[in-house]
Amino acid sequence: MSLVIVLSVGGRAPIFNPETSISLKGGDADYWYLWPTMIKEIKEETGELIDLYDDAEFSGDNLPKVEEIVIRQLEKLKQKKEKEWQVHIGTQIEPVKQEIFKSLIKKDLERKLRHFLKIMEQARLTNEKVICIGD
Repeated sequence: MSLVIVLSVGGRAPIFNPETSISLKGGDADYWYLWPTMIKEIKEETGELIDLYDDAEFSGDNLPKVEEIVIRQLEKLKQKKEKEWQVHIGTQIEPVKQEIFKSLIKKDLERKLRHFLKIMEQARLTNEKVICIGD
């Protein structure tokens, strides 16, 4: 399970390009850290869910809404004193029930969110879309 966020080219999703794309893995802490806050807020504001299993698109009037939410998330993240912390990413059921946690590194998530903002700005300036592709 993974998610790729890309800047469209001619309205379509291009081949992954690190300059205009971000990759989030379902087993990583960043997606699950953002889920209860930023991702749910984006869904409430735009009707689109950034999901590990499905696709979402942002364009036009939705881009500034998403940008605002990401900026607020970045500000909250900058206020955190910890450089790294544990995030709950799931529950193992077999062979023994066990909660699963992964480390989240603050500077890595800040870098991804800044890159997400850059992709949204490019979409706005070029009249393209931001496409989130879940597998």
